[in-house]
Amino acid sequence: MDDAKRKAYQDRLAARIKEWEAKIDQLAARAHRAEADLRVKLNDEESDLRKRLDEAKSRLRELREASGEGWEEIRAGAEKLWADMKEAWERSAKKAPPPADSDPPMDG
Repeated sequence: MDDAKRKAYQDRLAARIKEWEAKIDQLAARAHRAEADLRVKLNDEESDLRKRLDEAKSRLRELREASGEGWEEIRAGAEKLWADMKEAWERSAKKAPPPADSDPPMDG
C-alpha cells in the first residue's frame, strides 16, 4: 500500500476513534440517567467499550510506526477490532434508556 493510501487509512481510523469517543460519552450520560440495575450494566458496557477504544488507539500508533507486511497485518487486526466494537456498541445501545430530547442519536 502506498504512503498516500496508508495516510488516508490512518486518518480514517483517527476519525473513527473520535467518533467512538463521542458515542461512548453519550452512553455514559444515558447510564447516568438509568435505573440502578441498568446503570450497573451500562457502566460495565461503557468500560468494555473504552477498553476496546484504547486498543484501537494502540493499533493506530502501531499503524503509524509499521511498514510493509507488518502494516497490512496490523490493518487487518484493526478492521476486526472495529467490527467487534460495532457489535459491542449495538448491544450496549439496545440496553440504554431512550435518549433525552437533547441527546443526539446513538446509531452505529
